[in-house]
Amino acid sequence: MSPDPHSPDLTRQPLRFLAAYWTAWQGLSGQVQAALAREHDLDLRAFLILSHVQAGPHTPSDLARTLDLPRYEVARALRHLEGAGAVAHVPHPTDARRRALHVTPAGAQLWGAAMQTLQRATQPALDRLGPQLDAVTSGLETLITPTPLPEATA
Repeated sequence: MSPDPHSPDLTRQPLRFLAAYWTAWQGLSGQVQAALAREHDLDLRAFLILSHVQAGPHTPSDLARTLDLPRYEVARALRHLEGAGAVAHVPHPTDARRRALHVTPAGAQLWGAAMQTLQRATQPALDRLGPQLDAVTSGLETLITPTPLPEATA
């Protein structure tokens, strides 16, 4: 008897990949979210935004584009970070009409402490990848490189 072509085979690609990716994301992000919230009153999204601001001046629209997030989600996270004294708006370094985000000294301290928490929360899982970690990370980075979708045939 041949397998039902309409029944999903979870061992075949791409379903196998997507299921593994989903399960890994849910497990890791859940651990990280819980640790960041408990220890720093941050969620993962706010931590990633703070990381990008820590790397250099950005505008909220730059962050939304870079992180592929809706602007309202970036704005919500920035309000939380501003309320915590972690980020401030400063004159944009190259455009006097705009304002850029800047990490405050308190924000830099928060980022450093949260980064240690992130490392503790993810280290056991990442250690299981061993020397494959860089290859897995590179593979995921390759996936986010836009490629045109093939045209549907009629």
